[in-house]
Amino acid sequence: MKTLKRNIFIKSLLLILVVACLGSCKKDDDNDIGAGATGTFTVKGTKFSGPCQSIPATSGVSGNIDAIIASSTGASFIVYNIPTGSSGTSNVVEIDDNVPFSSQLYVICTVNSSTIYSSTGGTVTKTGSNSYTFSVNMIDLTTDETVTVTGSGKY
Repeated sequence: MKTLKRNIFIKSLLLILVVACLGSCKKDDDNDIGAGATGTFTVKGTKFSGPCQSIPATSGVSGNIDAIIASSTGASFIVYNIPTGSSGTSNVVEIDDNVPFSSQLYVICTVNSSTIYSSTGGTVTKTGSNSYTFSVNMIDLTTDETVTVTGSGKY
């Protein structure tokens, strides 16, 4: 379990760094990548919001994306392997050692440096070609506390 926690933390940190780099790139002369894209998520009654960015799935699954909502407080909500269609609901799986290397949809949420949640179930619903809502059951990797995280994103 300790190796899984470390791998999840490293993968989420790398995705945040990739998104930060992509956000500084230009799509054309006038628009930053993801300009105007935002998201919100609520954990234990606290609402976080910030820019929402997507990249091709880090699992290598063609046609899927990873999306991150990054709050200015440092909290983040990352959904891996979202299908790129404009509608439909996908089930979120519990993370184990094999999930990060598969096409399954899973979620990692960091609230601060000591609170990292991983998905145990739930759903992600596409509400448009670049928007989604979610309700995800999660577990704190340190304390085993369970929470439900809800919200939406537009990338």
